[in-house]
Amino acid sequence: MKKIVFFIALAAVFFFTQNAQAITVVEKPMGYISVNASASKEIVPDTASILFTVQTISKDSKTAVSVNKEDTSALLLALKQILSLESSDSIQTQNFILRPNYYTDKNGKRTFQNYTATNTIYVKTKKLENVSKLIDAAAQCKSASISDLNFFIENEKQYAQELAKEAINNARVIANFTASELNQKVSGVKNIRVNIYPANQYAPRAVYAGAAKSASTAGKTPVEFGKIKLQANVDADFYVK
Repeated sequence: MKKIVFFIALAAVFFFTQNAQAITVVEKPMGYISVNASASKEIVPDTASILFTVQTISKDSKTAVSVNKEDTSALLLALKQILSLESSDSIQTQNFILRPNYYTDKNGKRTFQNYTATNTIYVKTKKLENVSKLIDAAAQCKSASISDLNFFIENEKQYAQELAKEAINNARVIANFTASELNQKVSGVKNIRVNIYPANQYAPRAVYAGAAKSASTAGKTPVEFGKIKLQANVDADFYVK
């Protein structure tokens, strides 16, 4: 009985081994063509961001912090009166630093001078027409400076999908045309890569140091937010036969 079972087991191994060899497939290499295509669109930015900084210098650390707190509170109050915080705008403290300052003479001796308290406020607004008002309001506040004014598209996803689709279609058209000129046809996609990015990021970074001195005579600060050009690039390899 044991011999019969052993024989059947050998037969099964032989059967499955033969079947495994019978279904072995060797793929024939296929030719392919590589193409590059793009699509772009100019879009008016829908969001602006600005950094406002309040800096205070004093020989006493408590005084530096206290005065800075007062000046920052005045700045926040002025900005909040312009922002739509109940809807889309936002304001937050991005950073606070209290730093001791030292003077080093030619002999390498360090002598304490004073403290610098710096409070940085980050503001984001959807109402681009209020950017000038925010800048002018900050310029009226004591010890305030304005920097890193940026215009951007907060939700690029909706535009990215449209541009990606257009760029891929452009790549397909180029591939079909190229294949037909070679008396071949596109039979499939080997691989495809899509990159979407701002082609001309409009991000002015003006710094308004000491703006409070000239705010009364300068009038409304002119701000131009222009347009942002989004671009989609496609690199694709198409199989041809």
